[in-house]
Amino acid sequence: MAEVKNNSWAMIATVSVVAALASLIGLLNPNNCVDAVQTEGWTSCAAIVEQQRWLFWALLALSAFGFVISIARRAKKK
Repeated sequence: MAEVKNNSWAMIATVSVVAALASLIGLLNPNNCVDAVQTEGWTSCAAIVEQQRWLFWALLALSAFGFVISIARRAKKK
């Protein structure tokens, strides 16, 4: 029977890729926002879009880092 190994970095990277794709699916288009008077304490559409962009790139970087660490550890063991 095949031995199952726990590869935490690969799991983190996989979840990060899925979350990055999900953030693209839910990307807010600032052109679709209603230009209502900005209420104090509420975030503007432009700020939300900027946060989503940062989130996407951070998740993508985390997934790349996770896959690189996972592959490096696997190559080091051989």
